[in-house]
Amino acid sequence: MGQSSSLPSTTTVVAADDCLSTTIDGETVILDTQRGKYYGFNDVGTEVWDYLQQPHTVEEVVQQLMSSYDVTYDRCRSDVESLLAELLEKQLVKTVE
Repeated sequence: MGQSSSLPSTTTVVAADDCLSTTIDGETVILDTQRGKYYGFNDVGTEVWDYLQQPHTVEEVVQQLMSSYDVTYDRCRSDVESLLAELLEKQLVKTVE
């Protein structure tokens, strides 16, 4: 929250190489091996994380979630943007050219 910048829909994002993850009962636990920190994702975060094991644009992430959940485009786009901004800040994902 409080993020004033937005990620263009065409920005390609992928999970960082230095993260290990496992999924238990639909929730993912991630270890950032560079910083020695653990993070946990709920089922939606888990779907995004799994999807970002391969590079995808922000728009592709939004469309993937909209095919799985009953959510409006604007709400989904806003939530995806917030999640990706947080993941970028924590260096769990990176943008690619």
